[in-house]
Amino acid sequence: MPKNKDILAQLFVACWKDEALRARFIADPKAVLNERGIPISDKIDIKVVENADDCVHIPLPASPNKSMDITDDELANAAGGYMTDADYKLC
Repeated sequence: MPKNKDILAQLFVACWKDEALRARFIADPKAVLNERGIPISDKIDIKVVENADDCVHIPLPASPNKSMDITDDELANAAGGYMTDADYKLC
């Protein structure tokens, strides 16, 4: 069974090739993710934000629930994504 990150990678490639899929993913990401095997709870909102060649969006994670016991190391590992050496303008 593919991992979610593998499914997302395949979806991104498909969106680059198929404008209709890209538009549908932006308009209704939950439906597209569900179709691809990533179930999303009705309690969760999903927003697709498209990066541009000269603009990268960095999501700021929500604050952990105060009742949650989380170490600084666990918090650091929870942040996803990566940066490259490319010269990006943050917007």
